[in-house]
Amino acid sequence: MKMMVLALLLSSCGVSYITLPLIKWMLVDGEMEKENYRGDLIPVGMGIALIPILIIHFFILIYLYPTEINLLLIFLGGILAMAFVGMVDDLLGNRDTLGFKGHIGSLLKGKLTTGGFKAVIGGMISLFISFLISNSTLQLILNFLIMALMTNLLNLMDLRPGRAIKSFTLLWGAFLFVGLTRGSKEILAIVMGYNLAYFPQDLKAKAMMGDVGSNTLGISLGMAAAISFANQYKIIVVIGLVLLHVIAEKYSITKIIKENKLLNYLDELGR
Repeated sequence: MKMMVLALLLSSCGVSYITLPLIKWMLVDGEMEKENYRGDLIPVGMGIALIPILIIHFFILIYLYPTEINLLLIFLGGILAMAFVGMVDDLLGNRDTLGFKGHIGSLLKGKLTTGGFKAVIGGMISLFISFLISNSTLQLILNFLIMALMTNLLNLMDLRPGRAIKSFTLLWGAFLFVGLTRGSKEILAIVMGYNLAYFPQDLKAKAMMGDVGSNTLGISLGMAAAISFANQYKIIVVIGLVLLHVIAEKYSITKIIKENKLLNYLDELGR
């Protein structure tokens, strides 16, 4: 199994090196560019490159594990749906309204922001997937919260170059330690292969993965945790995610990272 995980990671990384320049040219040619935190105009939406990479490797997984087609379709469907929601925000979004409370407050006043659309549709996607994979009411609630909050967490982390991918990598390592199913390990290996190939561009602020990228990273981790972990581990994950979101609503994540020597070192590493 370890060899298969490594083979998928390396294969995904190789395919990504071929795919990423094509996607970047497409975005630039389509004037899909935005200012980053430094005011530089760079292509946004590079996370869309993960979609063809996943589909190519899912052909391989379906061939190898034909009895697990339902699991693969759940992963693919969840990732595609979250990518769509993220791309809507990348194309149409603005930053006039910020924070979960801000978007929901705007929705209650009859104004739908792209952030509100992302929150509502993302929640519906997480709930639908949770219905498909849960065996009890408790599992349904835990799985929904893990997927919805994990997706939003990676979105919150994508405010500085490389931060979302670094966060994904740390969580991926922690999840491997806790214990993932074989299928989850292999799918996350494909995602990690893309991350390795794209990481230098993101780290050097030459391109942005956008919400389409952070959403796909987040839902991938969320589904892997929901499918793999026992309830006691899911409860720990949910508590951690809720605490992080409460902190993010009250304080600046970037400021917290800057004021902590270890977190700031990891955040700045490689830039």
